[in-house]
Amino acid sequence: MEPKDSAWSRRGVLTGGVALAAQSGALLAQSKVAASGRKFRGWVSRGSGPGRTTLEDLTLRAISGRQVVVRTEATNLCYSNTTDVLGLPVPGLAPASKDAAPRPVPPAFLALSRMALIQGHGGVGIVEAVGPQVRRVQVGDRVCVSGTPQCGACYQCLRGRADMCQFLGRQGPSDLVPIADLRDGTPVYANSHIGGLAELMVTFEEWVVPVFTKAPAAELGMVCSCVSVAGLGCTVSQVLAAVGPGTIVAVVGCGPLGLSAIQGARIAGASTIIAIEPIRARRDVAMKVGATHTLDPNVAGDKLVDKVRELSNGPNNRLWAGGRDSGGLLGGAGADFVVEAVGADRAKPKLEAGPDPTGILPIQQAYMMCAPGGHIVTTSLPTGNVTLPAVVFTIGGRTHHAGQCGGASPMRDIPRFVELLDKGQFDAKSLATTVVPLEGMLDAYQQVIDRTTVTAIMTA
Repeated sequence: MEPKDSAWSRRGVLTGGVALAAQSGALLAQSKVAASGRKFRGWVSRGSGPGRTTLEDLTLRAISGRQVVVRTEATNLCYSNTTDVLGLPVPGLAPASKDAAPRPVPPAFLALSRMALIQGHGGVGIVEAVGPQVRRVQVGDRVCVSGTPQCGACYQCLRGRADMCQFLGRQGPSDLVPIADLRDGTPVYANSHIGGLAELMVTFEEWVVPVFTKAPAAELGMVCSCVSVAGLGCTVSQVLAAVGPGTIVAVVGCGPLGLSAIQGARIAGASTIIAIEPIRARRDVAMKVGATHTLDPNVAGDKLVDKVRELSNGPNNRLWAGGRDSGGLLGGAGADFVVEAVGADRAKPKLEAGPDPTGILPIQQAYMMCAPGGHIVTTSLPTGNVTLPAVVFTIGGRTHHAGQCGGASPMRDIPRFVELLDKGQFDAKSLATTVVPLEGMLDAYQQVIDRTTVTAIMTA
């Protein structure tokens, strides 16, 4: 029989549990008060064409269930979101030529364009309120609102592929819930359940990752951005494939995702890192953060693949001595690991343009520059279809990985990436080349689509 005054008696444990539950209830009540009816500002997109995104005064709705309210500190202005924010034609939906008829718009896309949406791909901030079912975070926590959710319970999460969490596919018009109201009572929704271009983010627990750091907001927003998480995920997370010590890595496209992948390759121990990018300023940044060689695809032209093979043809060509034979279908020359991060142009860049605005050619080149036995991770949003030499595809020994989020597992990997920032291993400052307040968002997004900046971060 247990002593009545034992700290470890069943009664003591249960009493402590009741006290904890009471404390949690008090915090919950406090968080509900903080959330209900709060006024805040946010960029709201609706309709079509330039001018569709305007800065509005909003009133926060009450939260429930697994919802979390986060006060935004910083958010990445992602290139893939530019057309939605700036009201430009979407690649793949624009007419093929000036005289061509408009292409049919998918119903879901049309429905979303009619809704009042806070755009964005998440960000970092401080938790201000939580719903009654939330367990992952508490009021006062600093968090990353991830571009990819991790519920931990769906088919993909249970099989180690949180990068493909099935909640990622639940962001259609009928899936979104109103989080605020405009002055005239129009309901406002958060893009992909996360938003970001506002003073507050209202999301669900599965999209939130607690991070314990005192890093400056802009730097934390950079390393926790969808692009940096995907880039580091490719080369550090080791979910899709591992970059081992002494590996030869080629990164095709040196925007923020590619530059993050370069840093991850350096951290993982790659000995040769080849950065391929048409914009000179970005090639310079690539060398600063870890690349050992750079190539301009416009200068290299159809010799690009050969140049990568020349840089990765070693240490010798003696097969009995661990060398690489550069000839034939299964010749060993080529990068051991290739990250493709180019994608289609959303608008004509003001700096050096790449050789193919659809983003298809870089994918083909990435595949062919990979050594037999190597790995290719594709991360971009191209338009069109990819054609490859059939025999190389079927028996050429290359393994392709479709790299949504770079394979990263948000709850496991984002805190690791933050640790790399805190320890000085990840250079966020060199990537966050434009930092603006909330009011400067539209001008910064114009820089992003012009590609006159590497990454734009909005602070709120």
